[in-house]
Amino acid sequence: MTLPRDREEEFRIRIFTLIQDQIRKVIDMYKIALSMLESFVQDPNPTKLEDFYQKILKADESAKDTTRMIEMEMSNVGALLTNKEDFIRLVTEIDEIADTVEGIAYRMVNLAKMKTKLSRELNSKLLELGDMVLSTLNRLRETLLAITLNATTFQQKMRETEEHEKKVDDIYRTLDLSILTSELKIAPLLLTREIVWMLEEIADTAERIVDTLRALSLTIF
Repeated sequence: MTLPRDREEEFRIRIFTLIQDQIRKVIDMYKIALSMLESFVQDPNPTKLEDFYQKILKADESAKDTTRMIEMEMSNVGALLTNKEDFIRLVTEIDEIADTVEGIAYRMVNLAKMKTKLSRELNSKLLELGDMVLSTLNRLRETLLAITLNATTFQQKMRETEEHEKKVDDIYRTLDLSILTSELKIAPLLLTREIVWMLEEIADTAERIVDTLRALSLTIF
């Protein structure tokens, strides 16, 4: 006979497996955006960036398919799953990262259409920020994997994610000030600031996801 607690553990593992697939797809989507950013820095060609943008839209749809699958799974589980609200919040927050990535890509295409060329310093800092955001997302994924393993590894990975988010904040503040004091015209300046803010927002969302995972871990470990 399968006890309700055993069933809940089975459902929890199933949902975490799907969420791990969701974050994998979102990170793959972000990697396309990072390649797009590198391409923009080297040669802001709107046609080339539009191709990247279309790839991101396809990746976004794939990630959203997984999101819908998770929502359906949770709907089928019903009351058997405790902390259901935390799981819903977790899935929603990961989906928010995907939406932010799509928004960054859209703005990059339009920045290229404006024939914007950033200084070497801004390009360097922009790539540094993009790389650090990726490092934060990778730590977040490791945290998601660790929550199904053991408490010690999970705690370590949470700390690493938070440490990387703080590094993103430091780079962002310096870069934002550099943009404000640059010689960019008003429209590309505002658009560049938006892109940089959205990159930082991805790391902030990763930190919020860690808080959600911390709440979920109380019923696991």
